[in-house]
Amino acid sequence: MAVHSLALTNFRNLRGGTVRFGAGSNVLYGANGSGKTNLLEAIFMVCLGRSQRGAADAVLLGRDADFFRLEGEIESGSNRHKLAVAYQRGFRKKLTIDTKPARAFELFELNSLVAAGPEDSEILSGPPSIRRLFLDLYISQHSTTYLADLTDYQRALTQKNAALRGELDATPFDPMLVEYGTKVILQRAGFLRSLGVRSVSAYARIAGGEQLVVEYQSNIPISLESMNVDSARAAFEAELSRVADRERAVQTSLAGPHRDEVFFGIGGLPARTHGSQGQWRTAAVALKLAVYDMLREKRGEPPVLLLDEIFAELDNDRTARLVESFGDIGQLFLTTAVRPPDQLMARAERFRLVDGQVMKE
Repeated sequence: MAVHSLALTNFRNLRGGTVRFGAGSNVLYGANGSGKTNLLEAIFMVCLGRSQRGAADAVLLGRDADFFRLEGEIESGSNRHKLAVAYQRGFRKKLTIDTKPARAFELFELNSLVAAGPEDSEILSGPPSIRRLFLDLYISQHSTTYLADLTDYQRALTQKNAALRGELDATPFDPMLVEYGTKVILQRAGFLRSLGVRSVSAYARIAGGEQLVVEYQSNIPISLESMNVDSARAAFEAELSRVADRERAVQTSLAGPHRDEVFFGIGGLPARTHGSQGQWRTAAVALKLAVYDMLREKRGEPPVLLLDEIFAELDNDRTARLVESFGDIGQLFLTTAVRPPDQLMARAERFRLVDGQVMKE
Protein backbone atom coordinates (compact mmCIF):
# COMPACT_ATOMS: atom_id res chain seq x y z
CA MET A 1 0.00 0.00 0.00
CA ALA A 2 1.09 3.61 -0.57
CA VAL A 3 -0.27 7.11 -0.03
CA HIS A 4 0.54 9.17 -3.12
CA SER A 5 -1.03 12.50 -2.16
CA LEU A 6 -2.96 14.25 0.56
CA ALA A 7 -5.09 17.40 0.30
CA LEU A 8 -5.88 19.20 3.56
CA THR A 9 -8.48 21.77 4.58
CA ASN A 10 -8.82 23.08 8.16
CA PHE A 11 -7.10 20.09 9.79
CA ARG A 12 -5.46 21.05 13.11
CA ASN A 13 -2.69 23.61 12.48
CA LEU A 14 -1.87 22.43 8.94
CA ARG A 15 -2.23 24.93 6.12
CA GLY A 16 -4.45 24.00 3.22
CA GLY A 17 -2.99 22.50 0.08
CA THR A 18 -1.88 19.24 -1.50
CA VAL A 19 1.23 17.27 -0.59
CA ARG A 20 2.68 14.55 -2.84
CA PHE A 21 4.76 11.82 -1.23
CA GLY A 22 7.46 9.40 -2.34
CA ALA A 23 6.76 5.68 -2.58
CA GLY A 24 9.67 4.88 -0.20
CA SER A 25 10.90 6.81 2.85
CA ASN A 26 9.48 10.25 3.60
CA VAL A 27 11.18 12.28 6.34
CA LEU A 28 9.18 15.12 7.89
CA TYR A 29 11.27 17.45 10.00
CA GLY A 30 10.83 20.78 11.75
CA ALA A 31 10.60 22.37 15.17
CA ASN A 32 8.25 21.07 17.85
CA GLY A 33 4.74 22.34 17.17
CA SER A 34 5.34 22.79 13.45
CA GLY A 35 2.71 20.19 12.51
CA LYS A 36 4.73 17.03 11.85
CA THR A 37 2.61 14.78 14.08
CA ASN A 38 -0.57 16.39 12.75
CA LEU A 39 0.44 15.47 9.20
CA LEU A 40 0.88 11.82 10.21
CA GLU A 41 -2.51 11.97 11.90
CA ALA A 42 -4.07 13.35 8.70
CA ILE A 43 -2.60 10.46 6.68
CA PHE A 44 -3.97 7.94 9.18
CA MET A 45 -7.35 9.66 9.26
CA VAL A 46 -7.86 9.75 5.50
CA CYS A 47 -6.97 6.05 5.21
CA LEU A 48 -8.82 4.60 8.22
CA GLY A 49 -11.32 7.29 9.14
CA ARG A 50 -10.01 7.88 12.66
CA SER A 51 -7.07 9.32 14.55
CA GLN A 52 -4.31 6.94 15.62
CA ARG A 53 -4.14 8.99 18.82
CA GLY A 54 -7.81 8.40 19.62
CA ALA A 55 -8.67 12.08 19.28
CA ALA A 56 -12.30 13.11 18.89
CA ASP A 57 -13.24 14.56 15.51
CA ALA A 58 -14.06 17.99 16.94
CA VAL A 59 -10.52 18.26 18.33
CA LEU A 60 -9.10 17.94 14.80
CA LEU A 61 -10.71 21.14 13.55
CA GLY A 62 -8.38 23.97 12.64
CA ARG A 63 -8.50 27.18 14.61
CA ASP A 64 -11.86 28.98 14.21
CA ALA A 65 -12.97 26.34 11.67
CA ASP A 66 -16.34 24.58 11.65
CA PHE A 67 -15.29 21.77 9.32
CA PHE A 68 -12.29 19.86 8.06
CA ARG A 69 -11.79 17.84 4.91
CA LEU A 70 -9.05 15.43 3.89
CA GLU A 71 -8.64 13.89 0.45
CA GLY A 72 -6.08 11.24 -0.38
CA GLU A 73 -4.99 9.24 -3.39
CA ILE A 74 -3.87 5.80 -2.32
CA GLU A 75 -2.69 2.61 -3.98
CA SER A 76 -3.90 -0.68 -2.50
CA GLY A 77 -3.00 -3.90 -4.24
CA SER A 78 -2.96 -3.04 -7.92
CA ASN A 79 -5.71 -0.41 -7.67
CA ARG A 80 -5.75 3.31 -7.02
CA HIS A 81 -8.51 4.95 -5.03
CA LYS A 82 -9.54 8.44 -4.02
CA LEU A 83 -10.54 8.69 -0.36
CA ALA A 84 -12.15 11.57 1.49
CA VAL A 85 -12.99 12.24 5.12
CA ALA A 86 -15.11 15.27 6.02
CA TYR A 87 -16.40 16.47 9.35
CA GLN A 88 -18.60 19.43 10.23
CA ARG A 89 -19.10 20.47 13.82
CA GLY A 90 -22.33 19.05 15.20
CA PHE A 91 -22.70 16.44 12.45
CA ARG A 92 -21.45 12.91 11.83
CA LYS A 93 -18.24 12.37 9.93
CA LYS A 94 -18.60 11.40 6.27
CA LEU A 95 -16.33 8.89 4.54
CA THR A 96 -16.11 8.26 0.80
CA ILE A 97 -14.21 5.86 -1.45
CA ASP A 98 -14.06 6.98 -5.07
CA THR A 99 -16.79 9.57 -4.32
CA LYS A 100 -19.19 6.89 -3.00
CA PRO A 101 -20.31 6.92 0.67
CA ALA A 102 -18.36 4.39 2.72
CA ARG A 103 -18.35 2.93 6.22
CA ALA A 104 -15.37 2.57 8.52
CA PHE A 105 -15.04 -1.20 8.02
CA GLU A 106 -14.62 -0.63 4.26
CA LEU A 107 -11.59 1.58 4.91
CA PHE A 108 -10.13 -1.05 7.23
CA GLU A 109 -10.63 -3.71 4.56
CA LEU A 110 -9.00 -1.54 1.89
CA ASN A 111 -6.10 0.06 3.76
CA SER A 112 -3.40 -0.97 6.19
CA LEU A 113 -1.29 1.41 8.31
CA VAL A 114 0.86 1.09 11.41
CA ALA A 115 1.63 4.19 13.49
CA ALA A 116 4.22 4.47 16.26
CA GLY A 117 4.84 7.55 18.38
CA PRO A 118 5.70 8.86 21.85
CA GLU A 119 2.20 8.15 23.12
CA ASP A 120 2.80 4.43 22.50
CA SER A 121 4.78 4.22 25.74
CA GLU A 122 1.35 4.15 27.40
CA ILE A 123 0.73 0.74 25.83
CA LEU A 124 3.31 -0.44 28.39
CA SER A 125 2.80 2.09 31.18
CA GLY A 126 -0.82 3.23 30.91
CA PRO A 127 -4.22 1.82 31.91
CA PRO A 128 -5.70 -1.39 30.41
CA SER A 129 -7.99 0.63 28.13
CA ILE A 130 -4.94 1.83 26.16
CA ARG A 131 -3.85 -1.76 25.56
CA ARG A 132 -7.35 -2.77 24.46
CA LEU A 133 -7.46 0.15 22.01
CA PHE A 134 -4.12 -0.96 20.59
CA LEU A 135 -5.49 -4.47 20.04
CA ASP A 136 -8.75 -3.27 18.53
CA LEU A 137 -7.10 -0.92 16.05
CA TYR A 138 -4.71 -3.48 14.60
CA ILE A 139 -6.79 -6.65 14.83
CA SER A 140 -9.44 -4.75 12.86
CA GLN A 141 -6.89 -4.43 10.04
CA HIS A 142 -5.80 -8.06 10.39
CA SER A 143 -9.28 -9.64 10.43
CA THR A 144 -12.19 -8.95 8.10
CA THR A 145 -14.74 -9.80 10.82
CA TYR A 146 -13.23 -8.43 14.04
CA LEU A 147 -14.47 -4.84 13.73
CA ALA A 148 -18.05 -5.99 13.09
CA ASP A 149 -17.93 -8.43 16.04
CA LEU A 150 -16.46 -5.76 18.32
CA THR A 151 -19.07 -3.20 17.23
CA ASP A 152 -21.91 -5.66 17.88
CA TYR A 153 -20.43 -6.55 21.28
CA GLN A 154 -20.09 -2.89 22.27
CA ARG A 155 -23.67 -2.19 21.19
CA ALA A 156 -24.98 -5.04 23.36
CA LEU A 157 -22.75 -3.89 26.23
CA THR A 158 -24.14 -0.34 26.01
CA GLN A 159 -27.69 -1.68 26.09
CA LYS A 160 -27.00 -3.95 29.05
CA ASN A 161 -25.36 -1.14 31.03
CA ALA A 162 -28.34 1.11 30.33
CA ALA A 163 -30.66 -1.60 31.66
CA LEU A 164 -28.53 -2.05 34.79
CA ARG A 165 -28.50 1.68 35.48
CA GLY A 166 -32.28 1.76 35.04
CA GLU A 167 -32.61 -1.19 37.47
CA LEU A 168 -34.21 -3.28 34.71
CA ASP A 169 -33.67 -6.92 33.83
CA ALA A 170 -30.36 -6.94 31.91
CA THR A 171 -30.12 -10.70 31.30
CA PRO A 172 -31.72 -10.58 27.80
CA PHE A 173 -28.51 -8.96 26.58
CA ASP A 174 -26.24 -11.70 27.93
CA PRO A 175 -26.65 -14.08 24.96
CA MET A 176 -25.52 -11.30 22.59
CA LEU A 177 -22.54 -10.51 24.82
CA VAL A 178 -21.56 -14.17 24.76
CA GLU A 179 -22.11 -14.52 21.01
CA TYR A 180 -19.98 -11.56 19.97
CA GLY A 181 -17.70 -11.40 23.00
CA THR A 182 -16.52 -14.97 22.47
CA LYS A 183 -15.47 -14.08 18.92
CA VAL A 184 -13.59 -11.02 20.20
CA ILE A 185 -11.80 -13.09 22.86
CA LEU A 186 -10.76 -15.82 20.42
CA GLN A 187 -9.42 -13.33 17.88
CA ARG A 188 -7.53 -11.35 20.53
CA ALA A 189 -5.96 -14.54 21.87
CA GLY A 190 -4.87 -15.71 18.42
CA PHE A 191 -3.54 -12.30 17.43
CA LEU A 192 -1.53 -11.93 20.64
CA ARG A 193 0.02 -15.37 20.30
CA SER A 194 1.55 -14.37 16.98
CA LEU A 195 2.28 -10.82 18.12
CA GLY A 196 4.09 -12.10 21.19
CA VAL A 197 6.49 -14.28 19.22
CA ARG A 198 7.33 -11.54 16.72
CA SER A 199 7.58 -8.65 19.18
CA VAL A 200 9.84 -10.61 21.54
CA SER A 201 12.22 -11.20 18.65
CA ALA A 202 12.07 -7.56 17.49
CA TYR A 203 12.63 -6.24 21.01
CA ALA A 204 15.65 -8.47 21.61
CA ARG A 205 17.14 -7.31 18.31
CA ILE A 206 16.72 -3.61 19.08
CA ALA A 207 17.52 -3.85 22.82
CA GLY A 208 20.65 -5.97 22.42
CA GLY A 209 19.24 -9.22 23.78
CA GLU A 210 17.00 -7.94 26.58
CA GLN A 211 13.85 -10.06 26.98
CA LEU A 212 10.23 -8.98 26.50
CA VAL A 213 7.19 -10.99 27.64
CA VAL A 214 3.71 -10.54 26.12
CA GLU A 215 0.68 -12.33 27.63
CA TYR A 216 -3.05 -12.03 27.02
CA GLN A 217 -5.07 -11.89 30.25
CA SER A 218 -8.73 -12.51 29.47
CA ASN A 219 -11.35 -11.21 31.87
CA ILE A 220 -13.07 -14.59 31.44
CA PRO A 221 -11.37 -17.35 33.51
CA ILE A 222 -10.26 -19.82 30.86
CA SER A 223 -7.17 -21.72 29.82
CA LEU A 224 -5.86 -19.90 26.76
CA GLU A 225 -3.87 -22.96 25.70
CA SER A 226 -6.95 -25.19 25.34
CA MET A 227 -9.47 -22.50 24.44
CA ASN A 228 -11.97 -23.11 21.64
CA VAL A 229 -15.38 -21.69 20.76
CA ASP A 230 -17.36 -24.06 22.99
CA SER A 231 -15.11 -23.73 26.04
CA ALA A 232 -14.94 -19.95 25.68
CA ARG A 233 -18.74 -19.66 25.44
CA ALA A 234 -19.25 -21.92 28.46
CA ALA A 235 -16.70 -19.98 30.52
CA PHE A 236 -18.27 -16.64 29.53
CA GLU A 237 -21.77 -17.84 30.45
CA ALA A 238 -20.54 -19.16 33.80
CA GLU A 239 -18.79 -15.88 34.60
CA LEU A 240 -21.88 -13.84 33.74
CA SER A 241 -23.91 -16.01 36.10
CA ARG A 242 -21.30 -15.67 38.84
CA VAL A 243 -21.18 -11.85 38.76
CA ALA A 244 -24.89 -11.20 38.07
CA ASP A 245 -25.75 -10.09 41.62
CA ARG A 246 -22.71 -7.84 41.83
CA GLU A 247 -23.50 -6.28 38.42
CA ARG A 248 -26.97 -5.36 39.65
CA ALA A 249 -25.47 -3.81 42.78
CA VAL A 250 -22.85 -1.69 40.98
CA GLN A 251 -25.07 -1.14 37.91
CA THR A 252 -22.41 -1.95 35.32
CA SER A 253 -21.16 -4.99 33.39
CA LEU A 254 -18.26 -6.76 35.05
CA ALA A 255 -17.55 -9.72 32.74
CA GLY A 256 -16.36 -9.67 29.16
CA PRO A 257 -13.57 -8.58 26.83
CA HIS A 258 -14.20 -4.91 27.63
CA ARG A 259 -12.21 -5.69 30.80
CA ASP A 260 -9.38 -7.66 29.16
CA GLU A 261 -5.74 -6.94 29.96
CA VAL A 262 -2.37 -7.55 28.29
CA PHE A 263 0.68 -8.20 30.48
CA PHE A 264 4.10 -6.96 29.38
CA GLY A 265 7.27 -7.93 31.18
CA ILE A 266 10.80 -6.63 30.58
CA GLY A 267 13.88 -8.28 32.03
CA GLY A 268 11.76 -10.55 34.23
CA LEU A 269 9.78 -7.69 35.83
CA PRO A 270 6.39 -6.09 35.07
CA ALA A 271 7.00 -3.38 32.48
CA ARG A 272 4.26 -1.10 33.78
CA THR A 273 5.84 -0.71 37.23
CA HIS A 274 9.52 -1.41 36.59
CA GLY A 275 10.25 -0.31 33.01
CA SER A 276 12.20 2.81 32.06
CA GLN A 277 11.10 5.37 29.46
CA GLY A 278 13.65 3.94 27.04
CA GLN A 279 12.43 0.38 27.61
CA TRP A 280 8.81 1.39 27.15
CA ARG A 281 9.66 3.23 23.94
CA THR A 282 11.74 0.32 22.60
CA ALA A 283 9.03 -2.23 23.47
CA ALA A 284 6.34 -0.08 21.83
CA VAL A 285 8.37 0.15 18.63
CA ALA A 286 8.98 -3.62 18.72
CA LEU A 287 5.22 -4.20 19.06
CA LYS A 288 4.50 -1.99 16.08
CA LEU A 289 7.19 -3.64 13.95
CA ALA A 290 5.65 -7.01 14.86
CA VAL A 291 2.18 -5.77 13.90
CA TYR A 292 3.68 -4.49 10.66
CA ASP A 293 5.06 -7.94 9.83
CA MET A 294 1.74 -9.61 10.66
CA LEU A 295 -0.25 -7.22 8.45
CA ARG A 296 2.22 -7.52 5.59
CA GLU A 297 1.99 -11.31 5.74
CA LYS A 298 -1.81 -11.30 6.02
CA ARG A 299 -2.44 -8.82 3.20
CA GLY A 300 0.39 -9.76 0.87
CA GLU A 301 1.78 -6.21 0.70
CA PRO A 302 3.49 -3.91 3.22
CA PRO A 303 1.36 -1.48 5.21
CA VAL A 304 2.20 2.20 5.34
CA LEU A 305 4.41 2.85 8.37
CA LEU A 306 4.12 6.12 10.32
CA LEU A 307 6.91 6.73 12.84
CA ASP A 308 6.67 9.84 15.02
CA GLU A 309 9.84 10.91 16.88
CA ILE A 310 10.86 7.33 17.51
CA PHE A 311 14.53 8.19 18.07
CA ALA A 312 13.76 10.22 21.20
CA GLU A 313 14.98 8.55 24.41
CA LEU A 314 16.83 5.80 22.48
CA ASP A 315 20.60 5.55 22.87
CA ASN A 316 22.91 5.39 19.85
CA ASP A 317 23.14 1.59 19.82
CA ARG A 318 19.37 1.11 19.88
CA THR A 319 18.91 3.79 17.24
CA ALA A 320 21.42 2.07 14.92
CA ARG A 321 19.76 -1.33 15.35
CA LEU A 322 16.34 0.20 14.76
CA VAL A 323 17.44 1.83 11.51
CA GLU A 324 18.80 -1.53 10.34
CA SER A 325 15.31 -3.01 10.74
CA PHE A 326 13.97 -0.59 8.09
CA GLY A 327 15.57 -2.58 5.27
CA ASP A 328 12.49 -4.33 3.84
CA ILE A 329 9.84 -1.75 4.74
CA GLY A 330 7.60 -0.30 2.01
CA GLN A 331 6.36 3.28 2.32
CA LEU A 332 7.59 5.01 5.46
CA PHE A 333 6.77 8.37 7.03
CA LEU A 334 9.16 9.49 9.75
CA THR A 335 9.01 12.69 11.80
CA THR A 336 11.94 14.15 13.69
CA ALA A 337 12.87 17.46 15.32
CA VAL A 338 16.54 16.75 14.62
CA ARG A 339 18.36 15.33 11.62
CA PRO A 340 17.79 11.56 11.45
CA PRO A 341 20.63 9.07 10.84
CA ASP A 342 22.48 9.61 7.54
CA GLN A 343 21.75 6.07 6.32
CA LEU A 344 18.02 6.88 6.47
CA MET A 345 18.24 10.38 5.01
CA ALA A 346 20.25 9.15 2.02
CA ARG A 347 17.27 7.31 0.52
CA ALA A 348 14.40 9.53 1.65
CA GLU A 349 12.15 12.23 0.28
CA ARG A 350 12.42 15.20 2.65
CA PHE A 351 9.71 17.61 3.79
CA ARG A 352 10.21 20.59 6.10
CA LEU A 353 7.33 21.90 8.19
CA VAL A 354 7.17 25.48 9.45
CA ASP A 355 4.05 26.70 11.30
CA GLY A 356 1.82 24.15 9.60
CA GLN A 357 3.19 24.66 6.09
CA VAL A 358 4.64 21.60 4.33
CA MET A 359 7.56 22.26 1.99
CA LYS A 360 9.22 19.57 -0.09
CA GLU A 361 13.00 19.90 -0.40
